[in-house]
Amino acid sequence: MTCALRITANAQEPSFPRITFGAEWSYIATLQSGWHHNFFSQEGYRVDDADNEFIYHSNAEAYLHAGYNVSRNWNIALYIGMTGISDLHKAIPASIRGTYYIGGDPSRDRWFTYIDLGSGICIKKPPQEILTGKIGGGYRMSLSRNTKLDFIAALRMTYTHPEVRYDGEVIPMQKVNRNNAYLSAISFGIGLTF
Repeated sequence: MTCALRITANAQEPSFPRITFGAEWSYIATLQSGWHHNFFSQEGYRVDDADNEFIYHSNAEAYLHAGYNVSRNWNIALYIGMTGISDLHKAIPASIRGTYYIGGDPSRDRWFTYIDLGSGICIKKPPQEILTGKIGGGYRMSLSRNTKLDFIAALRMTYTHPEVRYDGEVIPMQKVNRNNAYLSAISFGIGLTF
């Protein structure tokens, strides 16, 4: 009887962990920036400033994440962290990431792809919202049943509200009618999942 119960329990136990958590670090290279600012200057006249430029600016980001393995191939996770957004400001993003792992054996090394969508807040006065999106992929090395090492690359877009400056002065928010910025970047990172 005891033997039969043990066999039944082992048959029902999944061969991979359902709950996941970990950390991720990435280098970000911002390559494009577009903006549209409309505001009243300190002298009282309306200024409309819109442009798009190719730039290069380096940042880093770090995340903690917790997720759930829906199946052997799918994971859904919440990511919360700290990132720099070009030379504009820092931000605290929070996002949901859906990851698809290629291959049916979670105990082996395998390729993956993911999509990540979220929001967050700018760290500036006053704080404002950001929107983020990433599409990427990478390679997962299986170090043990529970521990995985990920090498990651992604294309990313960020929508934010930087400080509006004119003639070297910051324009107060009450004088700003429009303050939109869009940034495109690539990132390369490493992650550890348990």
